[in-house]
Amino acid sequence: MSEESNVSFFTKHKTAIITTVCCLSAVVSAAYVVYSKENTIGSTSSTSSTSNTFASTPSSSTTDKKKKKKEAQKLKKQHEKEEFIATHSVDKFGLKFLPNSTAIDTSGLTAAQKTKKAAAIKTEANEIFKKQNYEEALVYYTWALQLSNDPIFYSNRSVCHLKLNQPEKCIKDCTSALEIDPTYTKCLLRRAQTYETIGKYEEAILDLTGLSLMKYNAVSVEQLLQKCQELSLENDFQNSMLNQKHELVNFSDISSFYQSITSLPKNSKKINDEKLNKLVDLIYADSVESIKKADDYANELIANDGAALETQSDEAKAVIYAAAASLTFFKSLPTKSLELVEKSLTFGKNAFNLLIYSLIMCETTGMPKESSELFNKAIEADLEDASALYHKAQFLALVDDSQIKAICNLFIQVLEIDESFIFAEIQLCLLDYKQNPDKKDYQTRFTNLIRKYPDVAQVRMCYAEVLSTQEDQLAEACAQLDKILDNKNISALEKVNAMILRIHFYLSDPEQTMANLTFANTLIKDAYEIDPTNYKVLNCIGQLTLQDPNKIEEGMGYLQKALENTQAPLEKKQLIQLIQSTKIQHQLLQHPVYAPLFIEMIQQAGM
Repeated sequence: MSEESNVSFFTKHKTAIITTVCCLSAVVSAAYVVYSKENTIGSTSSTSSTSNTFASTPSSSTTDKKKKKKEAQKLKKQHEKEEFIATHSVDKFGLKFLPNSTAIDTSGLTAAQKTKKAAAIKTEANEIFKKQNYEEALVYYTWALQLSNDPIFYSNRSVCHLKLNQPEKCIKDCTSALEIDPTYTKCLLRRAQTYETIGKYEEAILDLTGLSLMKYNAVSVEQLLQKCQELSLENDFQNSMLNQKHELVNFSDISSFYQSITSLPKNSKKINDEKLNKLVDLIYADSVESIKKADDYANELIANDGAALETQSDEAKAVIYAAAASLTFFKSLPTKSLELVEKSLTFGKNAFNLLIYSLIMCETTGMPKESSELFNKAIEADLEDASALYHKAQFLALVDDSQIKAICNLFIQVLEIDESFIFAEIQLCLLDYKQNPDKKDYQTRFTNLIRKYPDVAQVRMCYAEVLSTQEDQLAEACAQLDKILDNKNISALEKVNAMILRIHFYLSDPEQTMANLTFANTLIKDAYEIDPTNYKVLNCIGQLTLQDPNKIEEGMGYLQKALENTQAPLEKKQLIQLIQSTKIQHQLLQHPVYAPLFIEMIQQAGM
């Protein structure tokens, strides 16, 4: 797996059983209607003074060569023109070429005469085309166009270009035809197909969507549209992976991950090394700045082959390198993180570095059996620590959630080792709901858990997610999230995901209107101030911003930033789909033909 791989298993330790989509796409995008044009920003480039200093003046010989080459090209064109005139004649159509030109002399012809002669030329061009003499047919259609700006002539000539493997010229002629007649479906389909063949999938999707709105040959259009959407998604996904940021982002998710790792602070306390303790304290301080400082400090400690750790024990080095590996993995650098954790293991094995090794390996190799065995080694390293056992259960839930009974037993074992391991209790509540959603037993379990852990945000948040699956429980779901936001004992970073989920619920309420976004905008602003790198926050801001027809470009900018900060492949693809569909919707609403059809479709769908 490349350096551009993604953090997915690392950040799914609490949501393996139920995954809530907090990106609002189902709510906001459905109501997305824009009435203003997108601005186009141009950019200019300048040449630095340094580059000018080293620029050389062309020699006279170079200038002469360029001049001779230009003259030769001019002479070649003149010969080609003369040869064309000598081998072609429009006399049979009662026409002549302009002097020393390949253009037809149309002077003195009435509009009716031009139309009639153009039709005659087109008829002969069609016969030539049938004989597969595409270059000659192209010439005839060009003559017809000189007499009459008929979209059919452009369309026919575009086919000649296509047959001659000239896709760009084909597209240009199709575009000219559509400028005259935007409803010319045959030409629109040809342009879409040509766009697809040269990899311009977004352009093809717009044309095919237009055809779909015009109810043109629905089956074939839908098939090609789906193909282009899949190709466009994969193309943008690969580009996004290649340009993946290699820095810490989504700090609320990072914080949540470390909360599920008890072996790190446990080892730190046992070893009691000053530098290790400082690093662990920074990791668990639960703020964006502290996690950034932890990463900087970890890099400082391991720099120059760990020169700063010369006096530290091997036990301390093993944990420090493993902590550095985990932070590095969150920067989408799996190869580097694997190197660091393997270095950690050379100083000795413990429950923490074996767990980090297991997590990185299961992410980079994708081999369930081997990964499960690695978790077992981490479990055996410290039978009194529940972290590895918990993450093994999470791993099984992600790769095969059909083994519910076995997964439940693992979470129960976690609690037998550490009865305060709150995440295992949360997962058991979620599993109870998944197995028996109608019994309502899960409500009792969640209520008891909230009573037991009133200051743990994840309990109420997971309960709210479950409640939101039932329409009559949306108000109670919102109430649970509001209690998280009002709780002063819960850190700001822990509240970020609750804020996003609360906005999602707010916009899901049928009584709310898209015009009334004050509550949502205020809440998302607070979330952004806490964690401005969180892709879910940026996604939410982007979609809320798009509701203002004057802020389309700004909204798309936030969505693009969200994509840059999205690390897990599934979420990345979902966001790319959202960005692509938003672009298409905006383009449809600016189109003179598609806009009314698109708006009608939205209204009919009750969106």
